[in-house]
Amino acid sequence: MTHQELLEIYSLDSRANTPSLLEYKEARRYYHGSQLPDEVLEKLNLRGQPPIVENIYKMIVNKILGYKIQSLQEVKVSGRQEQDKPLANLFNDLLKVFTQSKQYDKQIILRDKELILGLAVCEVWVEQDKYGDNFIELKSIPADCFIIDAFSRDQNALDSRRFHRRIDMDIEEARAIFGEEVYIENHSFVDSRTSVIETWVRESPASAWSEQVWSRYYWHERAGIYQYEHKPFKNGMHPFVIAKYQIDEKNRWYGLFRDIKPLQDFINFAENRAVNMLGSFKALFEDDAVLDTEEFVESVGLDNAVIKVRSGALKENKIQFIKHNAEIQALSQKTEHKRNLAKILSGLNDEALGMAVNRQSGVAIAQRRDAGLLGLQDFIKIGDDMDKLICEKAIDLMQQYFTQAQVFKIIDQKTQERYIEINTTEQNTLKAGKFDLIFKTTLKQDGREERFAHWVEMMKTIQASRPELVPELLPLMLKDVDSPIIQDIEALMQAHAKAQEEQAQAHAPLEQARQDLALAQAQAQLEELQAKANKYNAQASVQEASAQVLQAEANALESTPHKGEQNESKALNHAQKLMQFNPKKAAADMR
Repeated sequence: MTHQELLEIYSLDSRANTPSLLEYKEARRYYHGSQLPDEVLEKLNLRGQPPIVENIYKMIVNKILGYKIQSLQEVKVSGRQEQDKPLANLFNDLLKVFTQSKQYDKQIILRDKELILGLAVCEVWVEQDKYGDNFIELKSIPADCFIIDAFSRDQNALDSRRFHRRIDMDIEEARAIFGEEVYIENHSFVDSRTSVIETWVRESPASAWSEQVWSRYYWHERAGIYQYEHKPFKNGMHPFVIAKYQIDEKNRWYGLFRDIKPLQDFINFAENRAVNMLGSFKALFEDDAVLDTEEFVESVGLDNAVIKVRSGALKENKIQFIKHNAEIQALSQKTEHKRNLAKILSGLNDEALGMAVNRQSGVAIAQRRDAGLLGLQDFIKIGDDMDKLICEKAIDLMQQYFTQAQVFKIIDQKTQERYIEINTTEQNTLKAGKFDLIFKTTLKQDGREERFAHWVEMMKTIQASRPELVPELLPLMLKDVDSPIIQDIEALMQAHAKAQEEQAQAHAPLEQARQDLALAQAQAQLEELQAKANKYNAQASVQEASAQVLQAEANALESTPHKGEQNESKALNHAQKLMQFNPKKAAADMR
């Protein structure tokens, strides 16, 4: 692409984005309090009246951004195929490293503010530290220095074919990057500046239109093209993630300011008008009521004025002073109506803004606040879609550039600090895969007192069923209710657990000796009982053998003929012994 072609497409895209950029700059001025036109300020200065600006717009924007900052965000990577599941878990950890970087939260807050003004642009880039390790960096780009393709209609500009970014640089830095032919726009002996246009264009080879990649041009309107890079990224993509708040029928992006501006202007006009009317009045008098008309007109509006009038003029009501009480009351009513309308258009009510003064129950206030926050879901959804695109681009860059062994530190809520490694084994080597991203943002809709009451009821239920979990849940409760003493409580619990562990270690030898003694006593008793059992079993065996001998002799006597009284006497003795002897009873008696 030639320099002339770059000039033509830049001029075309700049003209298409100019109305949106002018509205964006005006919204930023209104946010910072510069809301009254110069002619109005001049009139107020001539009257000696201080200008009054009731910045409803800033209050609404800050409330929305505050709810977004306090929201709970959850991002989860899942593999589309079974073999991608371990790699998806690794990418979950790497995304935590990316979102826990020191600049991420700051850049996301700036992004949310730019989005509510109309257009948010983020740059996802691969940086390298002094040790040669790669890491992903996020940067929010102001919308007033970024121009989108004039024919882009997608809310995230996914259909754009080109982007332009104007960069203001120090002249020495520009010469170090682009050479000595840099055009100086603001020449100064202290600090000379220049502006460089960075244009990303989607190009394709003449032979293959489907193989489109993004190329980068550094150039200036007068100095020509400084530098050209074909396919700066390995994946052939650009580094930008874009989101438009709203798009009108003329394909112009705009923010919340468009709906609030007419109401904000009326409120400012009414407030300054009412203050002027409070210190002014109308005087009606007849010609013969005053001595000198010019003196009366000049003096009647002064403080501590003493004016001489004709006799009977006041008594006959020839002089009347009319105040603007009715007009002031009407202006106050219209101003209050415009305030309420501004809240409705922003999607918030008094409860969500923290301005409710009516007496209601806590449940009713919570219900009204929840209903008031429903209007923020559109803004939350746009932010979630943009965060999802940021994470997808970060994962894509990780697959392309995280090719060497690295170690990352990650902080978990449960396991505190831990370290993860990549590209050290086959299991943790980053490979290309297909992944799905789930990004969810939940607003903290309940107040601190309501969340605390909810936790108290939940603790009562858990105490009855699983009391051992209560000490572990206490830090979670304090964190959820935004308690300022959560770190003190956690330190106290850790000190108490450490003291218990040290006490247990100190008593461990004594407890071990007690256990050994009890075990030895039990072993001795067992051995004694076993010896007695063996003894009793032997005695029972002897008695049983004797019984068998006596039985055999008795059987022999019965089988032989009786010879005299001697045989009868022996038989009788054998029978009596046999009847009296019981081996089991004898063994039991010995035990």
